[in-house]
Amino acid sequence: MGRIVYFDFAAFMILSILLFSLFFRRMTKGRLNTTYIALLLILLITTFADIMSTSRLIAVGDEALRNKYRIAISTIYFIFRVMAGPVYIIFIGHLTGTWYKIWKRGAFKILFIIPYIAVLGLLTYNWFSHTIFYFKPDGTYVRGPLINIIYVIGIYYMLIALGYLIQTHKYLNREKLFTMISIFPLTGVAMLVQFFRPTYLMEMFAYSITAMLINTIIIRPEETFDVISGARSYRAFTDDAQKYFRSDTPFDLILIRLKNSTALLSILGNENHQKLQREISILLKKPNKKFSRNTFHEVYYLYNGLHAVLVDGKNRDELIADESERIFDAMSQPLHFSHMDLDLDISVCTVKCPSDINNWDDLMDFANSFHYNVPDDRVIHLSEIAPEKQFQMKNNIDEIVSRGIVNHSFVMYYQPIFSVKDGKFTSAEALIRLFDEQNGMVSPGLFIPSAEKSGAIHQIGEFVVQDVCGFIARQDMNNLGLQYVEINLSAVQCMRNNIVAKIDAVLHEYHVDPTYVNFEITETASDFVHETVKTNVMAMHSHGLEFALDDYGTGYSNLQRMMDFPFKLIKLDKSFVDEWQDPKMRKVIQNTIRMLKDIGKEIVVEGVETEEEAKWFSEQKCDYIQGFYYAKPMPEEEFLQFLTKKNA
Repeated sequence: MGRIVYFDFAAFMILSILLFSLFFRRMTKGRLNTTYIALLLILLITTFADIMSTSRLIAVGDEALRNKYRIAISTIYFIFRVMAGPVYIIFIGHLTGTWYKIWKRGAFKILFIIPYIAVLGLLTYNWFSHTIFYFKPDGTYVRGPLINIIYVIGIYYMLIALGYLIQTHKYLNREKLFTMISIFPLTGVAMLVQFFRPTYLMEMFAYSITAMLINTIIIRPEETFDVISGARSYRAFTDDAQKYFRSDTPFDLILIRLKNSTALLSILGNENHQKLQREISILLKKPNKKFSRNTFHEVYYLYNGLHAVLVDGKNRDELIADESERIFDAMSQPLHFSHMDLDLDISVCTVKCPSDINNWDDLMDFANSFHYNVPDDRVIHLSEIAPEKQFQMKNNIDEIVSRGIVNHSFVMYYQPIFSVKDGKFTSAEALIRLFDEQNGMVSPGLFIPSAEKSGAIHQIGEFVVQDVCGFIARQDMNNLGLQYVEINLSAVQCMRNNIVAKIDAVLHEYHVDPTYVNFEITETASDFVHETVKTNVMAMHSHGLEFALDDYGTGYSNLQRMMDFPFKLIKLDKSFVDEWQDPKMRKVIQNTIRMLKDIGKEIVVEGVETEEEAKWFSEQKCDYIQGFYYAKPMPEEEFLQFLTKKNA
């Protein structure tokens, strides 16, 4: 009886289109992408071999010769069919960021490799014994007594993959987990059909459907590459770096900041500036001959002239040194572009992770400000500046704050906040930054506690209110699409007796409607000298000012005390976002949101960094979303450009 190959033809078409789309979009870099491409190639070869093993498609020579062709092609089929299992396990490892950790286990290597070597041995032995399969003289396919061993080993790899997914499921959202698990019921049913009805070749069609789901839901070409620069996107960098941190996989980074990016934009215009970013990405991607197949090298464009080059694998210390010097030398020369010689003002710094920086938040804090602290004439490593700089700043923080007040070194940044209901950015949080002439950018986590202890927080607070009200007065808020700007008040400020009069005076000075201002106080501030804080908050509220409770979930969360204050907004702390994939914590978050909505509060989620997080919290009926997924904090000019573009 002839074998029915219609499902195989469909699978071959699906897999070919997926491969073509990846190469056409240049989605060939990155461990996850390369493993996915390897999986597609294996499935494609397996499907082709399955089709070619049918007697109708082999019409050369006599029947004996045709049977030899069939045996050879069927052997190729089994080799690659079983290979799909181990490669799928590797794909799970790279997707969850745990492959480096699990591959270090010697026992796992043995359990992973030995069964496949056994398959190769059995298939070699089958050429002489026909104990796995053979073809009758008329071309009929016949299973041998040992063929079940091949199926058992295939099932063995599927069970390992399933166990691996169960063990690492907390690193995947529901959509990704469902997609990865879908291979088991789909291929399981197809294998059963093909086992009992060998003429129906359905197994590869099931694999192709799973591959298509992976491409659509996990690989997502449109979201992992930056269209403008041609490098991988900020989201891809977020996913990759967090996977490395999660699995304790060592990696090195080169951070390259084009410091005059904004000036070049005004000179070149938007279109030519985008072409310049592509030119820089091409320069960064230029292959180093010392990179081996065991070395991973990827280029990312983050934002505002900031590129990152990530290197891991063997000899990365030597490679990162050579590559950073190559990049610095190339970008220090005038760049001939669009009939002009452009001078690129750059800073280049190398970072070893996790030895220098061991978490995502600290990495991004450093990436945002490293160019203030490194010399312009050479590449520098973080270890050369971090210990001394941090010690110096901590030891002299009071002096740095005082100098900042005298020299007017404080500046306001604005982080847009996305309204789920309106589908645009309707508010923003004003965030203070300190740029010290000697130390560069100083973290608010360093200078705010010092200012609260010394009392300088009152002067800083007055500057914030003045500067934000001045900003509001200069803008057409309705035209920008902004309903209000959020301003943080510390516990010390909330206790000041004359705070109401001072804020009223500033509002009148700039003729700012109180509805354009929303003050944030932290959960711990509302508990600190409760009655004094409450009196001041209620007085300001009576003057038309609204309030938000910031960092909800980090303090004692006394509901009665929370109800004592006229909070319109409740801002969920980033810790909720960090733990939303944990099943137990998800229940806590859902119940918290439901409770807050039931008592009439609007909810802002802070610290959202991925599309999955934004989608899940939107589905929970949160009102606003704030975080790097939508926008980072940015200076006033950049913030206005952002709103003009996004809210148009």
